[in-house]
Amino acid sequence: MITSDRQLNVTKKKIDDLKKSLSVPANKDVNPILQKAAKVQVQFLVEELNEQIKEYEELKSLGLKGIKILSPEDLFLLPIKYRIAKHLSQEAFSDLVGVALRQITRYEAEGYENIQGDTFKKILSKLPISVSHVEIQEKNSAV
Repeated sequence: MITSDRQLNVTKKKIDDLKKSLSVPANKDVNPILQKAAKVQVQFLVEELNEQIKEYEELKSLGLKGIKILSPEDLFLLPIKYRIAKHLSQEAFSDLVGVALRQITRYEAEGYENIQGDTFKKILSKLPISVSHVEIQEKNSAV
């Protein structure tokens, strides 16, 4: 997930570089099947990076309306998405939620995956948001 304008610019540059690599002539010394697989992989990466750019730009332009929670992973990314949607720096977000900037930086780098439950709850409770609707559906399983 892109979390800053700086990362946005780096990602756009990376896409340009990847697209340029797709136009490099085939190397006669490399198996054509491997070359084709590598190109497909690069194309997939470009698509994935474009999706990240789209998500970041939508959050910045739509504000809170751009935040979608469709999975447990999305819930963990809520603090990042909120910060982006409200155009807050990590420092301003840190002040808002009462957690040290260094911790916020680490949590964001990890996608809030290694945060303690009570700390995550504290951060969410400090956000001036309300949840208007949550729909829970069971996934199809082989049980």
